[in-house]
Amino acid sequence: MAIPEEKNLLLLSLTLLAILVGSMPRVSMAQTPCGSGSCAPGECCSKYGFCGKGEAYCGENCQAGPCTATTNGVSVANIVTPEFFRGIMNKATDPNCPGKNFYSREAFLSALNSYPRFGTTGAVDDSKREIAAFFAHATHETGCKKLLFPIPSSTYICKQL
Repeated sequence: MAIPEEKNLLLLSLTLLAILVGSMPRVSMAQTPCGSGSCAPGECCSKYGFCGKGEAYCGENCQAGPCTATTNGVSVANIVTPEFFRGIMNKATDPNCPGKNFYSREAFLSALNSYPRFGTTGAVDDSKREIAAFFAHATHETGCKKLLFPIPSSTYICKQL
């Protein structure tokens, strides 16, 4: 049988342990990975790949969600100049293709209104790489000189390589 002083010491130790465990941040216990875009509405995917709210999740290097990090001041329109865009389009489409002017620089820049962080975060070189990667991907996925829309196989609108 424990003596009263030992009981008090044991009770005090258990109480302090309960207080310590209770005061631990709950965020670390409730974090969910966001690599697959599974954050709840209103939550951000942090640079470390976890969902949550606040500056640690929505600030610098936020991957997705209502991120609050400031932009770098890059103007995508200054990088994707008319000459730059024409250079890509001239390589991507047969000159005789009626769909050649389907995509325009103005339509691309207008679409950026829906993606205000595209090409505007990180270092200036990061912005240039992001824009270059987008155009490389778009050119690859459209197969360079392939058709812009499906047509019957007996009709030839654009020549394919």
